[in-house]
Amino acid sequence: MRVKVLLASQHRFLAAQPVLAELDEARRALAPSGIELSATLLGSPAVRDGDDPLAFAARLGLPTETLASGDGEFAPALLAGFRAALQEGAEVIVSLDADGQHDPRQIPTLVRSHLARGSGLTIGSRWTRGGSSPGTGAVRTSLSRLGNATVKAITGARGVSDSTTSFRVYSPEVASLLLDEPLPTETYGFFSAMVAVVQAHGFAVDEVPITYRPRYSGGGQLRQSDLKEFADNLLPVHRQVRAIRREMRGNQALWAQRNPRLRAQAETGESMFGATEELANLSDADNFLTWISDELSPHLGAQVLEVGAGVGAIATKLAADGHHVMAIEPADNVFPELARRTADNPAIDARQVTSQQLLDEGAAGSFDSVVYVSVLEHIRDDVEELRTALQLLRPGGTLGLFVPAMPSLYGSLDFKSGHYRRYDRDLLHSVVTAAGFEITDVHYLDLAGVVPYFLMYRLLDVKTLDSGSSKVYDSLIVPVSRFIQNRVAAPALGKNLVAVARRPLG
Repeated sequence: MRVKVLLASQHRFLAAQPVLAELDEARRALAPSGIELSATLLGSPAVRDGDDPLAFAARLGLPTETLASGDGEFAPALLAGFRAALQEGAEVIVSLDADGQHDPRQIPTLVRSHLARGSGLTIGSRWTRGGSSPGTGAVRTSLSRLGNATVKAITGARGVSDSTTSFRVYSPEVASLLLDEPLPTETYGFFSAMVAVVQAHGFAVDEVPITYRPRYSGGGQLRQSDLKEFADNLLPVHRQVRAIRREMRGNQALWAQRNPRLRAQAETGESMFGATEELANLSDADNFLTWISDELSPHLGAQVLEVGAGVGAIATKLAADGHHVMAIEPADNVFPELARRTADNPAIDARQVTSQQLLDEGAAGSFDSVVYVSVLEHIRDDVEELRTALQLLRPGGTLGLFVPAMPSLYGSLDFKSGHYRRYDRDLLHSVVTAAGFEITDVHYLDLAGVVPYFLMYRLLDVKTLDSGSSKVYDSLIVPVSRFIQNRVAAPALGKNLVAVARRPLG
């Protein structure tokens, strides 16, 4: 594994020799673990007493190079360093100030923590428990802590106590991401904005305690202009973070892949469904399936297309209500069971095709209704999928949707099942109308299921829905939830959302 250390200096690396000597100790400490460390000086070092830092590093055996840093500002210099490190194939990137306040001998601890936790960004923090900052005056300490609290309050950064320090470890994915984000160029604003932006994209940000030392070369005093630039950047970063979070709502699977708690789970493939055990257990949840059917069936016409029919549980319910159902299921590991279960039901036609393939076969305008039950969240481009459904419907035909709700509930079972997202009311409304439908109704369902789902699949990260849990949910929670729903016509939240829409007559 290759670790690239990027060093910046406000004083042309006048204190580089003791820093490089400590960095070489870190290199030798990591070497027995198969980790190769090299360094890049972001800027042109001054020659002091006839000895330049590169020659000193060479005598130590520490691979070191320089990289032109443009105007000498830390932020653009570090981004240039990211770009060069990624091109060299660095698997871990470290940044620190080379004027002495960061102790490179702490790098092995930061790197090992970073790798063990699967972090996107690890911060060497003086203010987290176990950290210290000897020699830092009361005023500077107060300003640093106040600045960190302000960053958290305005940008939404969470769980970080030292958001302005530059002693950090980055995964290649985070370094690449930061190259594409419009971050502030002012140093303190750059590092504090980085925390909120990285978290908004779903990466874990962790802290490791460090000892923050006085600089070897002095200086580093805060200027009034530094404080002003830092404050001026907070609101733009707040807006940037909100925009990122809106974007991530539409692809929570990408967020989950960046989450170390979830990304170890395998992603589902194009033609295989990854939660077959859960699908089988839910197909026996009669109370839950009846509730879904009762919500949708009154809005459906005679000829119904169910997209992503699974093993046919909903198709069977709709057929019993008098509808003729074409049940399509493209997954290779699910369709045989669908075909088996529906073979003797004359009201159900099972086919292993996608909606687009059906449309290509000439089925445009063939159906009175199209239904998606726990399917739309599996489709990356949900708007385009619903546009296909629009073409399959007759003018005036209806669309019935049942989807998982509340993005804050997205957890282990969603990721295992291949969910790109959980919806809120506004997101679902915008997706349906963007596809060309007219909304008839959108409402939450299953209020009582919210807390159990959160506890099991978000807080405890349970990886499966076993038959026992499914039976408890179906026999106890669903009746309670339906009882509440009958008395609260439009609950403000719920584990799922139901939507009914129609294709315009025109």
